[in-house]
Amino acid sequence: MIDSIFTTTTGGAVPGPTASPAVPGKTLTKDDFLQLLVTQLTHQDPLNPLDQNQFLAQTAQFSQLEQLLNINESLSALVGKSGSSDVAGAAALLGKTVKAAGSSFALQGAGASLPYTLEGATVPVQIQIFDQQGNVVRAISATPDELGEQVADWDGQDASGRTMSPGTYYYRVAAMNGTGTRGVASVAGGVLTGLEVNGGVVLYRLGSAVVRPEDVIDVRL
Repeated sequence: MIDSIFTTTTGGAVPGPTASPAVPGKTLTKDDFLQLLVTQLTHQDPLNPLDQNQFLAQTAQFSQLEQLLNINESLSALVGKSGSSDVAGAAALLGKTVKAAGSSFALQGAGASLPYTLEGATVPVQIQIFDQQGNVVRAISATPDELGEQVADWDGQDASGRTMSPGTYYYRVAAMNGTGTRGVASVAGGVLTGLEVNGGVVLYRLGSAVVRPEDVIDVRL
């Protein structure tokens, strides 16, 4: 719930009546609205009951109020977990077609195949694999000899040869051209359909895949 706060500029008279300071706890909530509606129905004149159209209108107003409060609570929770600037920037990409150099994937057996598309140049690449805490568990080097679709095979083991548990992981493809920059290879693409917050970071949803903001390499309308 957001209380209204009135502010004035100091240093001079303000024309017109001054607003009374907001009193905490005096703003009507949806529970107060419902209580007023029930009280009105309880004390109505039996010989002159509340008009049906008025009752339906008040019920619709209560429903709209509840929806607005729920939306406000959801936005407040999202902003509290991440940050208003992060949420605003991510929301601006909703509905747009994006391409990313990283994506989540599921490890279900002894290993996984990690597809990517080499687009810019035939340069050596490195496929980094992250666990759910964002730690690099394995880095695989590859040197494709042609552009287009590629596949990196991961045996499901970390750098020390320990078999990783089944679950959700994340991989990123970076071009190893001396600077380690990304953009030569893409992993996922499609319409950005949703957002989620994990560990205070806003993540993008492309279908069933989750993409980190720093891995977005192309955005189109």
